[in-house]
Amino acid sequence: MRVSAHTGSDHRVVGANAGGLRYLDSVSGCHVRVCSPEEDPALWNQYLEGALNGYRHYGVQDALDIESLADGRSTTAFLVAIDPDGSVVAGVRAHGPHATADDIPGFHPWIGTPGEAALRSSVEAKVPSGVAESKGGWSTRSVPRRPELGALVARGVVHVTWLLNVRYGFGVSPLHQLESYRSSGARPDPGIPAVSYPDERYTTVPVWWDLSDLSAATQAQRELIAAERAQLLEARRP
Repeated sequence: MRVSAHTGSDHRVVGANAGGLRYLDSVSGCHVRVCSPEEDPALWNQYLEGALNGYRHYGVQDALDIESLADGRSTTAFLVAIDPDGSVVAGVRAHGPHATADDIPGFHPWIGTPGEAALRSSVEAKVPSGVAESKGGWSTRSVPRRPELGALVARGVVHVTWLLNVRYGFGVSPLHQLESYRSSGARPDPGIPAVSYPDERYTTVPVWWDLSDLSAATQAQRELIAAERAQLLEARRP
């Protein structure tokens, strides 16, 4: 697996020989790495361990489906935040680009619901411009910087979407998490009824990041996205 960085017509491959890309989150002080599971299997396992611990805390570990994820084949790229002490403290993964709605695991909770047809149409309208899904976002509960780490993960969705050379990032968000994703430019898909996912405790909606228009992001997040993207561009240079 290789990760592309989108800069207009530039489709160069990045990270394949260097174990991924890196940047510094100036707010949390974490170093962030973006790569594919095959580029760094040990780091991928640390991502999985953190995700499993986070999902288990809320009793929704079945939604993670760790057994199918473990070999990394269903993940195109993942992002992790590494504390100064070397601990992996947050992460998110992405897969795509996708050709149909049915290829997107996050679409499946809407199958058989009143919102299925509208969400399917929304996905298929965006496919020509490129759609990738981000999933499995988490941050550790063992450090006191959870707001900063949540914001880091929200920006991370923008970065992995950009690196996968697509215009649209897709995700699903429970309502209590929505403001965090909004901060980096996510918008709920209008008119799509929410579903109870991963279980009846959660009211979940589909969200989109349109990389051509991140005006919904907060100014602080937009500034950090720009600064971190500049680091990613610099890291690509020979």
